[in-house]
Amino acid sequence: MARTLSPQSVVTSFVRWIRLKNYQYEVTFALYMLTPTEKLIFTAYIYLPDHVAAIYGRIRYYLAGDTSLISEYIPTASSILKSSGTSSLGVVYETARGSPTTAVKTIAEL
Repeated sequence: MARTLSPQSVVTSFVRWIRLKNYQYEVTFALYMLTPTEKLIFTAYIYLPDHVAAIYGRIRYYLAGDTSLISEYIPTASSILKSSGTSSLGVVYETARGSPTTAVKTIAEL
């Protein structure tokens, strides 16, 4: 006999799969030891400047039709970390951004 899946069991299975992937991600990158507030601060510190710059660029494009001056007014997180003297922040940033090659180069410079 063929077994049919109810929509509720499909949703439950999908939610369980998402939770498993989230758990694997947190264990792999040692994020499970951070509190939710620390995770939020870390995420905002790494990704928020780039998102703000992208939103600003879109607003400027729609209002003025020009995107050439965006980097002069709002620097991205990568440009801030590259220009700062703190290379350990660069390691964290590049590792979080998924660029292991740059992170290894930065570690070698330490």
